[in-house]
Amino acid sequence: MTKTLLHISGLSVLLLLAVSCQPTRTLQEGQYLYTGAKLEYTGSKPEVSSTALESAIAQQPNQSFLGMPVRLGIYNAASGKDRKFNRWVQRKLGEPPAIFDFQEAETSQLRLEKQLLDQGYLQARVQMDTIRKKQTVSAVYRLSPGTRYELTGMDWPADTNDIGRFIQKAHSDSSVWQNQPYQTQRLSEERSRLANSGNENGFYGLSPRHFYYFLDTTAEQHNVKAFLRLAESPSGNPYQRHYIGQTKVYPVYYLEEPEWNYKDTVEEEGILYLQNRDFVKPQVLSRTILQDKGDLFVQSLQQKSTNRLMGLGAYKFVNLKVEVREEGDSLFLDRSFYLTPNLTQNFSAELEVSSLSTASSSLNGGVNLNYAHRNLFGGAERFNLKLSTNIATQIGGEVDFINSYNIGLEASLRLPGMVAPYNWLKGEQAWQSSTTAQLRGDFQRRTNNFSLFSLSGSYGFDWQPGRLHRYTWKPVQLTRTQLLSSTDQFEERLAGNPRLRASFEDNLILSTIFEYNYSERRPGKREDYLTMFASVEPAGNLSYGIARLLSPDGSTPYQLLGMPFAQFLRVDAGIQYHWYQKQTDWLARLNIGIAQPYGNASSIPYIRQFFVGGSNSIRAWQIRTLGPGATPVEALNAETFQDQTGDLKLEANVEYRFPIISYLKGAAFVDAGNIWLVEQGPADTGTESGVFQWDEFYRQIAIGGGLGLRLDISYFVLRLDIAFPFRKPYNEPGNRWVFDEVAFGSPNWRTENIVYNLAIGYPF
Repeated sequence: MTKTLLHISGLSVLLLLAVSCQPTRTLQEGQYLYTGAKLEYTGSKPEVSSTALESAIAQQPNQSFLGMPVRLGIYNAASGKDRKFNRWVQRKLGEPPAIFDFQEAETSQLRLEKQLLDQGYLQARVQMDTIRKKQTVSAVYRLSPGTRYELTGMDWPADTNDIGRFIQKAHSDSSVWQNQPYQTQRLSEERSRLANSGNENGFYGLSPRHFYYFLDTTAEQHNVKAFLRLAESPSGNPYQRHYIGQTKVYPVYYLEEPEWNYKDTVEEEGILYLQNRDFVKPQVLSRTILQDKGDLFVQSLQQKSTNRLMGLGAYKFVNLKVEVREEGDSLFLDRSFYLTPNLTQNFSAELEVSSLSTASSSLNGGVNLNYAHRNLFGGAERFNLKLSTNIATQIGGEVDFINSYNIGLEASLRLPGMVAPYNWLKGEQAWQSSTTAQLRGDFQRRTNNFSLFSLSGSYGFDWQPGRLHRYTWKPVQLTRTQLLSSTDQFEERLAGNPRLRASFEDNLILSTIFEYNYSERRPGKREDYLTMFASVEPAGNLSYGIARLLSPDGSTPYQLLGMPFAQFLRVDAGIQYHWYQKQTDWLARLNIGIAQPYGNASSIPYIRQFFVGGSNSIRAWQIRTLGPGATPVEALNAETFQDQTGDLKLEANVEYRFPIISYLKGAAFVDAGNIWLVEQGPADTGTESGVFQWDEFYRQIAIGGGLGLRLDISYFVLRLDIAFPFRKPYNEPGNRWVFDEVAFGSPNWRTENIVYNLAIGYPF
């Protein structure tokens, strides 16, 4: 096997050399292959990042791998034959030669000079030379930055009219402009900040271009003083504050229909509704649109109104047009909202499959079916019905085909706005706000073990004060769990593990859930972003307090509605960062969860415990087959089907994504983590290796990784991840890293270690 790999590696290197040699052979007479640029400095090096300077160079050489222009070699190898396949290879796999362009080089020279000027090197000069070798050319840019200038202060307009008084009040602190390096970006940011602040204070249409600077330089001292001034209004009239005028709404608007067709007019809370049929009730839209007639115009509230209308879910497009109207000495803005209805109903499906070919082949898969109605009663009420299924099986021997399955049915109704008694929650100024009532039933069957049913209902609120932050609060969530049946084998297991028995007892969970989400992601934008989430669930505290009050001398467990109730605190939090390169992506994620029982409970209910593994977690293990801690992995068969859960979870993922061909993308990933028990009960046996210990847990981290393929058609992603373990925490100390066992050529190793994960959508 080793010799074969060496032969393949040697042939691969020879192929790379072959396709990369003679990179200039397709060039025409007078053309030169551009091989890159070099920056040299005359005098001291400027305090400007090399990345910023290099980004100013307009022309880029051909991409290289291990120092060789492989894609250019493929392009050249496929040239010379006018065949459809060759043209496809050139277009999809190859890269045409980067031909040196003298005008591009001169442009880069000017851009480098401007980069230095913008950073305060006002006497900077850049020279450009070329180095020619046969049919290749490289560029050399010699930078002479000179001395960096400093700002000595900023002067603002002192007019006594409305706009002048506003600027005097809104301008930044004078001290931040003293003895600071001169930077054009800072001056531009001050213009933008003043313009944005003006639009928030009624000065509609105020733009950064309405501000300009005078600069007073003293060459001997290398100092600059800036004078910010306001240009004359484009209309020739003084800058005035604007107020909200008439508001019109077209609730059922289609571009192809003439405006006169919307003949039915309804007035609701000072807003005119023009429509030809009913869709969303006007009173719902009136609550969604911010600012009333006569209010001082605030730009951000117009955008917020548009976002709130889109957030209803009933509309596909929302467009706002404003017209300035003069009335007496005042200026008014008449608003028109054009709302294009969305599809009222839709149906979607999700798929997740993972397999491991052990001695008894296992398959774990699930299908989620979703139905949504976006305007159930004409008030933008969103009704969702979700059917989720998960099936696990081991094939081989005398076992049932289906060894385990979960079935869940969930119905939810989301209402726009905060629906609470006495209006004690106000979401009027939120970017989005809604109220959701939810009912869910789950049935779980583990062959030769148990059957479990749970029924839960909740009522809660969701709101976004802005683009970045989102909050969810469920003041009431009631869950009832019931162990429907259990086998003698499973009862023996429970008898030897009181903690496990307590987690399967019939009980009630009366809890409150608070969730926070932070996301910098902007759909359609290839820019770095950070996301975070945190969830806190205290359960049973109110029930426990009432029970203690009614029965101070009673013993635990207390009961609620004739059943014991759970009492615990569950916290789940995570952070993810996504950064982009030219054509590739890097993602890193960390997730931590912990649940602690207390008071009326000795264990976390089974349905609130943590688990890892599967296509969206640690992909080298199937779902629920890892942990807790160093607990040995049992053979997967019908008698010992694994369902590993714990009270504490730690998980980290790193993934590198890259393009292959057209819609086909690739990925390389590493996943790590495990679950643990918070503590071991006094009578528990066989759980010592699964208890979290500070001096031991890091030795029990499972690590796996692999490669993936993604068919990414923007609105649909089909994903296949192939993973295998790097580190097995249940092995004996000293033998947990298993790289020395990797043998891709061995059928036995592949069947025991490689896990295939098929899913729809990205893992995170």
